[in-house]
Amino acid sequence: MDEGLKRAFAHVERLLFGDGSRPGLTRSELERLVGYPVKGEGPLGYELPKTPELSGVQAVRFYYYPKDPRIQLIVEVEDLEGRRRLRHFRWNGFTWEASGERKTDLRSTEEALGLVRVGEDYFAGYTPEEAKELALAVRKGEAAGVKYLLCPKDGTRVFYAPQVKTQDLICPTCGNPTLLYKTLTLEAPKDPMEALLEEQRALRQAIEELVRYLRRKLGP
Repeated sequence: MDEGLKRAFAHVERLLFGDGSRPGLTRSELERLVGYPVKGEGPLGYELPKTPELSGVQAVRFYYYPKDPRIQLIVEVEDLEGRRRLRHFRWNGFTWEASGERKTDLRSTEEALGLVRVGEDYFAGYTPEEAKELALAVRKGEAAGVKYLLCPKDGTRVFYAPQVKTQDLICPTCGNPTLLYKTLTLEAPKDPMEALLEEQRALRQAIEELVRYLRRKLGP
């Protein structure tokens, strides 16, 4: 494991279990982070804001499963090359604990979910090579008729092969199970829903940056 991943996982462990200066993250605090139950019954996702400890990875995401008796939290760390590693935890009433020996092993999200990520898009039922070819065709506007699922919450797109059972797919970014069926058109005009989602993402990012700034200035 490279140094960037080591720092990221050490940061996650301090968040979950605490250290000498602060207690660990409680389940109720995690629920406030992901927006449970306001945003739904789950699974729900939250991406940690960038800090110096996370400079060696692309992202760290929490996925909360409030109704699962075995696993309540999956932590995903995405390295600088786009590979994702997972750790699974459950809440024992007092603190987080690893959810079984095998489930604590680091493994890729592609292996767990059957997805390939290229850029900001995900591909289900495609090999990495096929996904890259399709992603290139999408960028060039040469993929008319290709079907994909759109997450109405964060705008994530999941392109799927014909053999894929789409009812089993959820948004890999936020965990939303309700996805919209879409088809790329020849003219590829910007979908009004996608345009609205882009505006919402920009506004949400601006609000998050303002909140982080205020927290730095005013304290917790």
